[in-house]
Amino acid sequence: MKGVNWVPTVSAGELSEYDRAFAESMVPLVAEFFELPEGEVWQRINHALEAPGSTVAEAWKSAKPRSPADVRRFYSETESYVYELVVDHCHIRRRSPWEALMARIDRLGTNKTVLAFGDGIGSDSIAIARSGHKVTYFDVPGVTSKFARFRFERENLLQPITVVEVESDIPADTFDVAVCIEVLEHLPDPIAVMRGLHRALKHGGKALITESFESVGDEFPSHLPENFRYAGRAHQMMEDVGFANTYYNIDPVNRPMEFTKVGDGLSGELFKIKGKLRRAIDSRWRRIRRVTGYRGL
Repeated sequence: MKGVNWVPTVSAGELSEYDRAFAESMVPLVAEFFELPEGEVWQRINHALEAPGSTVAEAWKSAKPRSPADVRRFYSETESYVYELVVDHCHIRRRSPWEALMARIDRLGTNKTVLAFGDGIGSDSIAIARSGHKVTYFDVPGVTSKFARFRFERENLLQPITVVEVESDIPADTFDVAVCIEVLEHLPDPIAVMRGLHRALKHGGKALITESFESVGDEFPSHLPENFRYAGRAHQMMEDVGFANTYYNIDPVNRPMEFTKVGDGLSGELFKIKGKLRRAIDSRWRRIRRVTGYRGL
């Protein structure tokens, strides 16, 4: 750490919710990328630790993006996401959905083709590549995606990870898996992205997504409020564009959800119905457990 000591300004209880080792490993990379002293990088990370989401919120309120072009420009130019995502990725709450995500990919076998859509600083791409899969990384070209590529170079992962900078360059009918984690709530047209994931996947390919359409307000200014109408509807939206819901993680709820690309015929419709019935039964059982406190024998 070149003699830099981390003096956290968050409480010991709050600090226990984070993986300090990950943050420490990222500080030299962030400092080198932005050509900043490591002490200053720690200060910025501490700020993000003190008030999660505030770094992006402050940048968003300062930029005041209004149109879809403004939103895209914000994500391209802001440095705030690098710091915010470092903090988010070392939070222990990511462990359960991340483990479920990797398990759903690895169960398909090795050397699978995976699209990491909107992967920010590249953490999911790196983990998936290390697990023996071929990854195509995509995010809005700009500061965050440049930092992801910088990480791939430092990790010697440029061979298993391909970087695509133009969404239309993502090849069709190519991928075994598409991963889209906490991206849709930020976008002006999330349904178009769902269609794009469907286009990119092979028949029978899996889309693994999480979303936070319900999280809007001052605390989440980059979650577009107009997307609140989609809260609780991701299953239906994905089914409408040609997917069947084949898995969802109960704890935490819907983190992640898995959808399988199906055909337009009878077999595809039956696949969709099967997923809907399973989801309805599981949801009813979860409500019964919540009301009664039943935990099994």
